[in-house]
Amino acid sequence: MTKLLIVDDDADFTVQLAQVLEKQKYQCFVLNTPEQVIETIKRGKIPIVLLDIMLPRISGFELCRRIRIDREVYNTGIIFLSAMNEREELEHGFCQGGDDYIVKPISMPLLLNHLNALIASQQHNALIDSFTGVGTVRFIRLELQRAILLRQKFDLAYIELARFASLQSVISQPDALNIINLFVRQLKAIATSYFGKDFQLGHIGNGHFILIIPHKDLESLLNDLKQSWERLLPEIYSKYQLSTENSKDKKDSLLSPYLCGLFCSPTPILSSQSVFDSLKYLHTQCRAQITNEVLIDRRNIK
Repeated sequence: MTKLLIVDDDADFTVQLAQVLEKQKYQCFVLNTPEQVIETIKRGKIPIVLLDIMLPRISGFELCRRIRIDREVYNTGIIFLSAMNEREELEHGFCQGGDDYIVKPISMPLLLNHLNALIASQQHNALIDSFTGVGTVRFIRLELQRAILLRQKFDLAYIELARFASLQSVISQPDALNIINLFVRQLKAIATSYFGKDFQLGHIGNGHFILIIPHKDLESLLNDLKQSWERLLPEIYSKYQLSTENSKDKKDSLLSPYLCGLFCSPTPILSSQSVFDSLKYLHTQCRAQITNEVLIDRRNIK
């Protein structure tokens, strides 16, 4: 039975909504004021919040921001329920970290569909990658959202091991996993030498990584990573009997790293999706270079 927290200052509405949802096998908790929301989530280990926006003293938008900043609860699913239906309000809700937005009066079939989708997403999107022990896409999105909401300047790097997907067709899965974990250890060691524990790393699949670091030393870190990993490649080729074909072509050498990064100065209108889109475009430009060099976008994403 999935737990839900309903937060709305309309007491009659919350009672009626809870009664309907409990018939659908949800366990509902209700708050009509905003002050105890985060404490209730923590105490009850509640995975999803249905959140009104027009609350007394603390708005639903502000509550959402506070949830997304608190690492203990920032993976909570948040669905806004509001009578405000202007496009600007919906966009603002997503910028604050909302997962979904449903306009009142509520259609119960629509709400149930959206709840089911959010629950499925939570079940299939763990925060830690079981293969590498580093973060997943969901983890990186949450950490990125947190940094944006804290208005912290930060740098973001995208790293790809060239042709890793094709490598998995010629060596065993355990061997491919060994190579990925070797790279993770190398990346973490270099990031730690620069920033101690003050960085966040995610593996988004098939040898693609995203790294969030403080706003300094991005280019130096990526160049150090590139040089140290390329020194290891001959040993890796030999150990796993990999073909050295194209090994002299730094553009697309097997397991050679594509590395790019950008600077970010968060503003109230910046969304994690817009930052991801900018990083994805930069990665495309990086792969299109004639020579495989570290590519840095020095403009501040705002």
